[in-house]
This record gives sequence, structure tokens and C-alpha cells, in this order.
Amino acid sequence: MDFFGQHRPEDNQSVVSRMQKKYWKTKQVFIKATGKKEDEHVVASDAELDAKLEVFHSIQETCTELLKIVEKYQLRLNVISEEENELGLFLKFQAERDTTQAGKMMDATGKALCSSAKQRFIMVLHHL
Repeated sequence: MDFFGQHRPEDNQSVVSRMQKKYWKTKQVFIKATGKKEDEHVVASDAELDAKLEVFHSIQETCTELLKIVEKYQLRLNVISEEENELGLFLKFQAERDTTQAGKMMDATGKALCSSAKQRFIMVLHHL
């Protein structure tokens, strides 16, 4: 945190990551100050490490986005199960007033919808 209590970008970095950055910055300053050239194998190794880190960060970002999508999906499943349950309860309530064959069908459909909503809700809770 800075003087005003706000988060700085480097607060999100690990201690190791910050030390590595400081090491590489210090190394570059030292190389420039001494006028030495970097070993080509070290430069190649750094490029390989940078490529691997870039792939890692890409995978990490993709996984974060995927997690957000799954969370939205689960929330929407929850809403669907609530709506399905409400429709089932409505049909069961209307079936109590209707003694015809249509009332029996509404009752059966209402029970099926309530049961389906309950199963979907359990599935959503199980995966949270």
C-alpha cells in the first residue's frame, strides 16, 4: 500500500517475483556500468524463461476467465431452478382448484417441475 492506503500494482506480486525483478534490474545496471556484454547463453536462457512466463500468464488469465464463466453459469442455473420451482408450485396450486383432467395434468406437471428444480438446485450446490 502507498502513503494514502491505496493498493499499488507491486502489492499483488510475490516476494520472489519482486526479488527476481530487482535482481535483473541490478544485473542490467551492473553490466552497463562495467561495459561488459552479456553471455549469449544467458540471453538465450532469459528469452526461454520469458517465453515460458508469458505462456504461464496466458494460461493463468484464461483459467481466471473460465472460472468467472463457470460462476456465472452456476448463478444462472440457480435462477432457472428457482423459476422452475415457482412454475411447478403455481401449477400445483391451480390444479387444486381444477378437478378436471386438465387439473390432474397440471398437478403432475407441477410435481415434475418442482422435482426437477430440486434436483438442479442440489446439483448447483454440489458444484459450488
